[in-house]
Amino acid sequence: MDSQFLLGTGLSRTFGGIRAVAGVDVSIAPRDLLCVIGPNGAGKSSLVGLLSGAITPGSGELYLDGERMTGRPMHAFCRRGVVRKFQGTNTFLTMTVRDNLMVAGLGVAAYRATPMPDPDAVLEEVGLSGQACELASHLPHGARQWLEIGMAIMCQPALLLLDEPAAGLSAKDAQRLVRLIHRLRERCAVLAIEHDLDFVQSLACETWVMHRGEVVRRGSYAEIAADEEIRRIYLGRGATHAAH
Repeated sequence: MDSQFLLGTGLSRTFGGIRAVAGVDVSIAPRDLLCVIGPNGAGKSSLVGLLSGAITPGSGELYLDGERMTGRPMHAFCRRGVVRKFQGTNTFLTMTVRDNLMVAGLGVAAYRATPMPDPDAVLEEVGLSGQACELASHLPHGARQWLEIGMAIMCQPALLLLDEPAAGLSAKDAQRLVRLIHRLRERCAVLAIEHDLDFVQSLACETWVMHRGEVVRRGSYAEIAADEEIRRIYLGRGATHAAH
């Protein structure tokens, strides 16, 4: 299956009778860049949970490079290159910034054919070289976001799943993150969930809209923003984003 890394068919999951994901088909090729938008409760995080192995589908199938992964644990997905950054920061607070990167890299190094990335190069890539010896607990929220992205890079992802990566970042840092994501797609596919529509627009990539567990639209951000129904439900009629 050379043309696609991840394939999901008919993915569904309910929680207590609530339909979180409903019959979603997903096909992600190497170096794809995708963004998923939609209101709270649309099923975005649940979909990412399915794609990362954190949630087992109630129905549907998942394949990585042609290998069936349905029902396998999250660590099996990670070993195959599916790496997820969660919405909140999740770092080792009593360890230094550099040691956080080392732990992340060593955690998957045994399952990779290539050497672990140079942590100092990753520190530079995420703009934390000057804070390498600081404890993670001393970092402000925005810097912890960068640290967790660096930890994800250390895991050598084939597919990087980002849950609201721009949360807590300044407008300037959000644009720096856009540039980093575009560099990362030279190495891996990236799927991001995001509420910041300026950020989504800047990514300039294929955008999926979720509503009530379904992917109701797929297209460029410009196409999504020009869709009258999507403008009414998600962007707000007459919103400035829709005019871009």
